[in-house]
Amino acid sequence: MFIAHSTLEAWVDSGNVDVSENVVVLNNLGRAYELSPAVRFLSVVPEGAAPELLGKVLTEERIAELGGELMGESVLFGEAAFEVETGFVGTLRAS
Repeated sequence: MFIAHSTLEAWVDSGNVDVSENVVVLNNLGRAYELSPAVRFLSVVPEGAAPELLGKVLTEERIAELGGELMGESVLFGEAAFEVETGFVGTLRAS
């Protein structure tokens, strides 16, 4: 699942989660998720370029594998620049 930075910060502020290195524990659910840095693709310039990425979530590692470059709130693939939301992909840890 994708967890935006703002969501993770709100969870931490609520006191209902514990974060340690690359793991977040949802105390009220008793679940732990391993976190990998990722982004969700929101929009693209020029319009119409690579529309298949809009709404998708990719890890930073996958972006690099595909030849993209993460720059703050943007990802560049060749001539296309994407506005992205930064966060994490959370993978449920086995109990």
